[in-house]
Amino acid sequence: MAEGNIEEFGIFVDRFMNFMNIWTIYSDLLSGHYVPSVGTTLRTSHEEKETSGFGGEWQVDATVMLLLYSYFYSLVEDSEDGINGFRLWRERHPEEVRAIGAVEAQVAPFLERLRIFRNRLGFHGSRSRAHELRGLELFDKHSGDEIFNAMKNFKALGAALLAKENAQQGLKDYTLERARRWLDHVSEIARIQTKSKRLN
Repeated sequence: MAEGNIEEFGIFVDRFMNFMNIWTIYSDLLSGHYVPSVGTTLRTSHEEKETSGFGGEWQVDATVMLLLYSYFYSLVEDSEDGINGFRLWRERHPEEVRAIGAVEAQVAPFLERLRIFRNRLGFHGSRSRAHELRGLELFDKHSGDEIFNAMKNFKALGAALLAKENAQQGLKDYTLERARRWLDHVSEIARIQTKSKRLN
């Protein structure tokens, strides 16, 4: 395992954990594990609930989805001054280029539109609906399943590589064999999903 930029990697891991927490919140909202005290979700929009002060009901899960997608982009940003998890993982684990590349290939088709979505709808925002509109092209050109599956595989890739590092450090409950099986599984799933998308 190559060390690479330890400080940048530490920041990436912190942000990766935040991404996983947002993922959990979003998944719990979608599955109904909890219902927000204010606002509606896709599951509860038919119920009578308190609404925002803006005169309309704002679906909480849509807000969390904006956060999740935007935060995800901040982990795979393809710029000189941004954090790119794929680059960092390749620096630390050049021997895992097959799994890393498989997930990266799954993300690549929507990466530029995800950047525009993050900039115009997620974190930066827009001053007009016309400017905002281009951010919505993400959903016009890519299905929710395509993006969700890629994020799920990115999450699994990161978890598997961190498990591998824990095993290499001899931490209890982590084994290199389990990490190897996990990485091979992530790689295979990402390749199947990418190939399936190309065929459709």
